[in-house]
Amino acid sequence: MITGNHRLTPRALLFAVAVLLLLAPACGDGVGNEGDLVGGPCRDSQDCADICLTGSDFPEGTCSIPCRFDEDCPGGTACIDEDGGVCLLLCHFDTDCRHGYECDDESRKGHPGNAAVCIED
Repeated sequence: MITGNHRLTPRALLFAVAVLLLLAPACGDGVGNEGDLVGGPCRDSQDCADICLTGSDFPEGTCSIPCRFDEDCPGGTACIDEDGGVCLLLCHFDTDCRHGYECDDESRKGHPGNAAVCIED
């Protein structure tokens, strides 16, 4: 609580706003097997922060975001050359992925080589 003549300086106020903006993305479900940004199950795009990927490669749907390069994707994901470029969860083992998915090497978009991501098993 601020009492008396104590006031926030413009620099302190700017710092406080910057900290809040940095922490804001951490408040949602975000990225992971239950994430609404990338990785979580979905029936349609209303279940996700952006898009819902459906079809044989994405049983029970997968929330994702479009991308051209890995840099377009949040941490823990990679840009995969699927559906024009989508961010998918990175993995090391099949157990890192949701039921119905496996950890498989897929072609990256915007970069050479493959990345191990969760996709249909």
